Amino acid sequence: MKSKLSAIVIIVLFALISVSCEKANEVQNNNQAVEVTITFPDFIFTFEDLTFNAPASHKAPSITGMSRVSPSEAGMNRISLAIFNSDNTLVFSTTKNASVDEDFSEPISSSLLPGDYHFVAVIHKTNDAGEAAAAIASTSQASITTSKLLSVFAVNQSVTILANQPNTVLIDLGPCITSKFQIKTTDETPANVASCEVILNPSSSATSAYIFNPTTGLAESTYRYRTEFVLSDMGISTFQNIPLGVNCLLSEASQHISITVNMKDASGNIIKSRTFSDVSMKPNRITRATGSFFHSEANSSFTLSTTLDPMYEFEF
Repeated sequence: MKSKLSAIVIIVLFALISVSCEKANEVQNNNQAVEVTITFPDFIFTFEDLTFNAPASHKAPSITGMSRVSPSEAGMNRISLAIFNSDNTLVFSTTKNASVDEDFSEPISSSLLPGDYHFVAVIHKTNDAGEAAAAIASTSQASITTSKLLSVFAVNQSVTILANQPNTVLIDLGPCITSKFQIKTTDETPANVASCEVILNPSSSATSAYIFNPTTGLAESTYRYRTEFVLSDMGISTFQNIPLGVNCLLSEASQHISITVNMKDASGNIIKSRTFSDVSMKPNRITRATGSFFHSEANSSFTLSTTLDPMYEFEF
């Protein structure tokens, strides 16, 4: 009887030891990094045909409306990715530049411990090969340093990495966070006009470092945006019926801003200036002002016509 009891005790102890080892192995596996593949699948990018007699090298794809294209096909050429753990500590970051990285369109690989993370991604476009990709400081702050802000996409995506298996993360960028204003003059451009200067938020401070929240897509401040379009550089002789656009970040989901448009001669002297007040702007939308610029004296009155995103037009 005593030997049987001892045998039972040994069996029970062996079972307990086996269970304990299995739990220990499970904990150990959960503390082992797993391979994670991050991809940026095709996303909806909406844009309008802006070919307007420009040289072939400056022409955009002749597509109007909404199309499903990849980031590179949409003209985006900078990628920034930062991964933060549940304590908001940065555990991985990388950037890509289409000008130098041959694997720009390839997935990004990393090793992460199982757990919950925030994947913050910023994809944007620049015309300057020397400009870097966005800098991501946290889930609520990123910045783009550029001489001219172009299209920007940003997202803060919650991701759970599972143990004991490879993980594939698809980053859903969603809509563009930038807004665009366009001016389209319908009257003839005087012969002495050489350029058109468009200034958004003329009373605000200018910057080359645009700080924004990648989670909300909203700018930290109301910045001043300025672009000058030169006829000779564009290879055209008139601004008539040509949309001239300036991108911006908004500090509110829906914002009304002031815009100044200056027509200048070759020496930089202003020939004609118009100011538009209380212009409605939204992310992922083009607001276009259309009308007679040189032969109208009215600066304050215009009619608004409502259309579906991404276009919102008013006449002046």
